[in-house]
Amino acid sequence: MIDENFKKQLAIQRERVEDLFYFENSKEIGRGTYGLVYKAVPKQPNGRFPNKEYALKMIEGQGFSMSACREIALFRELRHPNLICLQRVFLTNEKKVWLLLDYAEHDLWHVIKHHRTAKTKKVPIMVPRNMVKNILFQILSGMHYLHSNWVLHRDLKPANILLMGDGPPDMRGRQDRYNQS
Repeated sequence: MIDENFKKQLAIQRERVEDLFYFENSKEIGRGTYGLVYKAVPKQPNGRFPNKEYALKMIEGQGFSMSACREIALFRELRHPNLICLQRVFLTNEKKVWLLLDYAEHDLWHVIKHHRTAKTKKVPIMVPRNMVKNILFQILSGMHYLHSNWVLHRDLKPANILLMGDGPPDMRGRQDRYNQS
């Protein structure tokens, strides 16, 4: 059994998401199977948390469910330029789990919707062919990496293909969450 004093000391030392990041007034940027995602920025940018935007995902429920453990284990193990990167895991005193992830400005569903809406307004908007090729190549590259590591995504759809705002002008695509079967 863990000593009560040790538990109290650990609670004091534990970094709190609320102390490190602004996100509470931020709008919810996504809702997944396992939780809510907020856009966050560090309160005091430093070497550990540079001044950039992050996605902060709160896993619903308390503690580590099997699915949350699986997701965290995969995020920590898999590293590829076309997969979202897990920066940090936080466990609050209230037993809430927070994942600090790379932030992606767009997802493929919204990009497709934007171009469809423009078409219905009779505005000729063409998606550049090299952009389509680039995104498709990156999707296939990320999927190949996952499959090479015996991981199946199981929920691959345009809303789960995240597009980063940084990188080359053709946009850099990353796939968000993956499941192992």
